[in-house]
Amino acid sequence: MRKAIFAIFLLGLTSSLLAKESPEKTFLIIFDETELKNLKSSPAKVELNFLNTFETKTYAGNSERALLVTVPFADWTACEMGSMLIEISPDREVPLEHIAFRIIDLQECQDNFKTLLSNTEEGKSKKKVATIKLSL
Repeated sequence: MRKAIFAIFLLGLTSSLLAKESPEKTFLIIFDETELKNLKSSPAKVELNFLNTFETKTYAGNSERALLVTVPFADWTACEMGSMLIEISPDREVPLEHIAFRIIDLQECQDNFKTLLSNTEEGKSKKKVATIKLSL
């Protein structure tokens, strides 16, 4: 019985050590509504360009139109994402950066936020030297 429990424990431990998450990167692409109307396009049409290749999700509401694209490559940049060709109509393709208002790398933003947060925590953790006032 102990051997079976030990074997299961060892199997679980090795599988958790060997299981690595695939490096992914998520980009938030924000569109300008007037620009999309001029091009007679929508975030849903832009999403169709990524649908077969990447995981996507569109957002529409009271704010600007947005598209989340998760790519399976950790080394992609916002510039590389912007250089992808997007089919607006059957006879017209343009780079994503021409129709997107902003392309934001969410991983980079999260790293910057963690750096800022650690800097403020370091500043708070520094001990203040108490000053003593002597009166003569």
